[in-house]
Amino acid sequence: MKTPRGGYDGKGVRVVRAADEADDWLAAGPVLAEELVDFRRELAQLVARRPSGQLAVWPLAETVQRDGVCAEVTAPAPDGERLAAEARRIAETVAEGLDVTGVLAVELFETADGRLLVNELAMRPHNSGHWTIDGAVTSQFEQHLRAVLDLPLGDPSRLAPVSVMVNVLGGPPGAEVPDRYPAAFAAQPGVKFHAYGKDSRPGRKVGHVTATGDDADEVLGRARAAAGFFDS
Repeated sequence: MKTPRGGYDGKGVRVVRAADEADDWLAAGPVLAEELVDFRRELAQLVARRPSGQLAVWPLAETVQRDGVCAEVTAPAPDGERLAAEARRIAETVAEGLDVTGVLAVELFETADGRLLVNELAMRPHNSGHWTIDGAVTSQFEQHLRAVLDLPLGDPSRLAPVSVMVNVLGGPPGAEVPDRYPAAFAAQPGVKFHAYGKDSRPGRKVGHVTATGDDADEVLGRARAAAGFFDS
């Protein structure tokens, strides 16, 4: 079950096996009930569309959630070649069908039998596309502005074979203290660090790191190591 408003980062989503397990939500107003999907992994397909109809699509990405919060994004999705064309078709069909202007993130489930199911739509630049800041010719933020202004869309191609983004989650107040940066920069000089300027609190996204390279395992390791400097 999902609440129709206010849901994000796992909030507003509850797995129920009997109606009375959602009595408190039902008393507060309408809720959305969906079949629980037995999925293999989660994917995200970003697409941008301008009012005149031009579309631009970034590589299909794999997202890893922990406790309902996006923890890591890898682009392109490992072993995703077979799914890339179908994910692109779905995203373009949705963007055109809804007459989208700007960036749209189509969040997908890959089922055990290899099908793609649409889970959610995010009509905006999205956490699953933050890797594009450092890993694509045109970031999702630049592309969003181009689309809204109905300017020619930029090149969404990758700058490196693999990009991995790892979110930095806040802990107790002060967990994001600036004196952690020198050691992090020295240990991981090739990783890009992005801080959001938010007050830290447990589970809150306060920044992210992005690593790029040729080998997926090596890039993931560097990104995790860099983010580890900011763990509470």
